[in-house]
Amino acid sequence: MTISSPGLGSGLDVNSIVTQLMAIEQRPLTVLNTKEAKVQANISAMGSFKSALSSLQSSLTALGKEDTFRAMSTKSSDSAVFTATSSTGSTAASYAVTVNRLAQAHKTGSSEFADTATFGGTAGDEMTLTVGEKSFTLDLSTAKTLQQIQTAINDELNTTGVTAGLITGDNDLQTLTLTSDSVGYDNRVQLSFGGTLNASTFNFSMLNRDGDGVVLATENALDASVTIDGVSVTRSSNSISDAIAGVSLDLKSEGSGDITISADTSQATSAVNSFVNSLNDVLKQIKSISSGGSGNSSVMRSIETQISSILNTGLKGLGNFSYVAELGITTKEGGGMKLTSADLTAAMQDDPESIIQFFTDENSGFAAKMDGMLDSFLQSGGVIDSIVDGAKSEVTRIARNRSLLEQRLISTEARIRSQFEALDTLMSNMQTTSNYLTSQLDSLSNLLSGSRK
Repeated sequence: MTISSPGLGSGLDVNSIVTQLMAIEQRPLTVLNTKEAKVQANISAMGSFKSALSSLQSSLTALGKEDTFRAMSTKSSDSAVFTATSSTGSTAASYAVTVNRLAQAHKTGSSEFADTATFGGTAGDEMTLTVGEKSFTLDLSTAKTLQQIQTAINDELNTTGVTAGLITGDNDLQTLTLTSDSVGYDNRVQLSFGGTLNASTFNFSMLNRDGDGVVLATENALDASVTIDGVSVTRSSNSISDAIAGVSLDLKSEGSGDITISADTSQATSAVNSFVNSLNDVLKQIKSISSGGSGNSSVMRSIETQISSILNTGLKGLGNFSYVAELGITTKEGGGMKLTSADLTAAMQDDPESIIQFFTDENSGFAAKMDGMLDSFLQSGGVIDSIVDGAKSEVTRIARNRSLLEQRLISTEARIRSQFEALDTLMSNMQTTSNYLTSQLDSLSNLLSGSRK
């Protein structure tokens, strides 16, 4: 095995010399790496910028809906009695509400029987349970005890929603109970019989009670009863959405309370504030990209100019407002925009219809104009995509050039190293010859000196 140690014989530091020369040769590679890092940073910046533009566009969705500006707030004075929610179809008003009775799920129970008692046993004997439009028929041609009937009713084939229970009292006698899974008169349990069986076979009777513990007099009392401003309202559910226009009541218990319905400006304020925050993010990134020297400054200026144009150009024929500044959206010190919520709220209270037209008109409204402008930049294959695609192509070219340069550097280093190793060998041989000649001259000098003595 040959161990190569360049410079050992000549005294030249070949490795150090080659390293320093290669550092000079590798400067173009450093330039490529720096350029690639800059291009990659530009790709990342444009990706973040496109995302910011998309967020700004998304914020326009709520801004372009009438419901955002027609939102109403509904308050119940006693949420333990009922809660209330409103939609955009409601009108500012107040109502006095008394919950007289909650809707109940129908429950009926049989007479008491011994656990050994059986029912049916004759061909054609049957019991049918009906709730609404659903029915389930229990075949009792083979006699069954109450417990067996309970099991049969609770079978998964029974789709009426009726659940059968079995209660054993102090006298060891059993009562079969049937309970609907839905409240109200329309969802009551209706029974019919066939064969030798009839209503008196089981003698089912109402088990539901009112708030005072008294058994309900009729099945009609299974419905909820409410009085609204003196008007009686009876419904088969504890959720009532068709009594007051645009208002849904959720009944909780018997009692009284008031409903207050008023305009809710918080949704509009939130939507406008979301737009302003998204807009400021876009403006901040425009400033950053423009100052970064990426070559996209002209595109950034174009976008900024178009945004500024929409913000500062008056909209005509859309009510009494023309500029966003009239609605509290103004330029803030240091750049960007700000929303003065009090100004927006005051404008909504003064002229809500004009604000709705200003923001939501499908053709000329603020949201539509801003959305159209943004779409021209965000569309597939648009300006932003073209910039990113061009940058990605540049990265590919840099990678290809770097690969070629790295291969060339390997050859260059091998060539330089070979040349210096040859020089090292030559100098080493010359040093050996020099040492030999010096030795011979020294010997000759000593010989001459000896002969003179």
